[in-house]
Amino acid sequence: MDLVPIPDVPALSAIGSRNWVCIADLHIGIEVQLRRAGFNIPSQAANMLAEIQKLAPHGDNLLILGDVKHRIPAVSYKEDREIPPFLNSLLETYESITIVAGNHDGGLGAILPEGIRAVSGGGVLVEDFGAIHGHVWPSKEAMKGRVLVMGHIHPSILLVDSLGGKNNEKCWVRGRLSKDKAAERYDSCPRELIVVPAFNPLLTGTPINRRSGMMLGPVFRNQLVDPASIRAHLLNGTDLGFPAKAP
Repeated sequence: MDLVPIPDVPALSAIGSRNWVCIADLHIGIEVQLRRAGFNIPSQAANMLAEIQKLAPHGDNLLILGDVKHRIPAVSYKEDREIPPFLNSLLETYESITIVAGNHDGGLGAILPEGIRAVSGGGVLVEDFGAIHGHVWPSKEAMKGRVLVMGHIHPSILLVDSLGGKNNEKCWVRGRLSKDKAAERYDSCPRELIVVPAFNPLLTGTPINRRSGMMLGPVFRNQLVDPASIRAHLLNGTDLGFPAKAP
């Protein structure tokens, strides 16, 4: 399959025998947590729904790489009210929807509309790429792909100008997977890893170039990704290479 980031949007187009739109980390209901911290922010669900529906020309099928909901572990009252109609609307737009469970998705299965396919966080093989969330080890099936695609870490880049001004921008992360490290656990290994930025606009992300930054999940913690191969791209396609560490 051809995997192509959709310009200016944290979404991936996967073109093969079937065409897919791939997104990650919606975190519906995060506004409740922010409100408790003193930030009065309206729900982002309606805006996200409209943006995801606009992506339909890029693929007839929708793949969500986990963290549809935000609260851990149970489903909150707000999520119970927002998520079913949200997903039902997407079912009217896309021929199929597949959700890979994320670490925030406990209890999600109980409120999923009929017709949505749900798979465990270890992921699934979609034609020739593995799709995972990223908080647990990839399944053996997902590791059979040519490329491994994940969410979970909400990647971003901290940009610092000459006057010391800072701006945090969502970014794509790509890196080469280590066959030697993968061989300790798997019989096969994808050539490359792609990390999809968080779709929720409130989640700017975790700067991968900050000195205190840390890549989450077993794929990074166990060095399945060669650190020297990691590259970052902004949503507009700008290739940042491996950015220097920011303070």
